[in-house]
Formats: sequence, structure tokens, C-alpha cells
Amino acid sequence: MNTRLSRLTTAMLAAAVVFLTSVRSWAIYDVLGPSKDEWGLKYDVQINDAGGNNVTVVFTLADEGRLKPLTTIELYAFNPQTDEQGGHSYDVKQTIELKPTKDGRRVGQVQMSKKFVEKAKIRILTKQVDGKLQQPGFADYEIPIKKFLNKNPASSSIASPPASKNSRQ
Repeated sequence: MNTRLSRLTTAMLAAAVVFLTSVRSWAIYDVLGPSKDEWGLKYDVQINDAGGNNVTVVFTLADEGRLKPLTTIELYAFNPQTDEQGGHSYDVKQTIELKPTKDGRRVGQVQMSKKFVEKAKIRILTKQVDGKLQQPGFADYEIPIKKFLNKNPASSSIASPPASKNSRQ
């Protein structure tokens, strides 16, 4: 029996496994731009003072729209300085866990430092847009939270959010 062929085959198989596994773990996001209906999402964002140097960001989701089903919702803010490879680290990165309410909506909240509010965004990740699987990776819809800074919490109602321009990071 030729063991050399067996070792070559084993090495090729190991290399293929490493490559295929790493491809699935890369953070490949296709950033979605604005659409006429903002992808059918119906949501609300409130920013409340949490005392000290912190704010609480409350995200309420009424309808997942054309991005259904959502995979992950997170609050993030990039550090403006780049590393030697041109990448950014996060100043803030927290997953927003949504819990159902009595009226059928889902609500989640996280806290962060006030100094990151201007550059923070809510990132919604999904593997499907309009029912079509995204290849490779995820579709990424971003909501800058600074546009909700001066919003009156008493006038909060769920509706399609105002149109905004999303930029690729």
C-alpha cells in the first residue's frame, strides 16, 4: 500500500478543512444602503440618560420587514484609529437581546458611555434579504443612533424610520 499518497491526501483534506472553516468565520458583511421602505423595518430607538457618563439605548422592534429573520442586533462604535493592517477595533460592541412584550413587539436595551453616542450605530445582521439567502456572509443594515438624540420619548411611536444614508465602514 502506498502510504505516501495517503499522507498527501490527509494533508490536502486538513488544508481544505482549515480553509473552509476559516471562510465561514470571516466577518463578511454586505452593507445594505437605503431603500424606499427602509427594508420594511419598523423600529424605534430611545436614548436615555443612565446617570454618570452612561446612556441606555433602548431598541424596540415591531416588524423585521424584508430582512426577516434577523440573526443578530448589536450596538457598536469603531475606534477611529486603525491598526497596522488598516482595520479598526471597537470602542463599543454589545449584542442587544430582544425580549417580547405584551403587544407583540420585542425590546432590548444596552448601556454605553456618552462619549461614543455620536459615532455609535445599531447593526442588524441577517442571512436573508427578501427571502433570498446572502452569499457569502450576512447582509448588514446600520442605524446611526445620533439621529435619535433629541427625540422626545413621550412622542415615541413605532413607524418606518426616516430615510437615512448608510455608509460602509
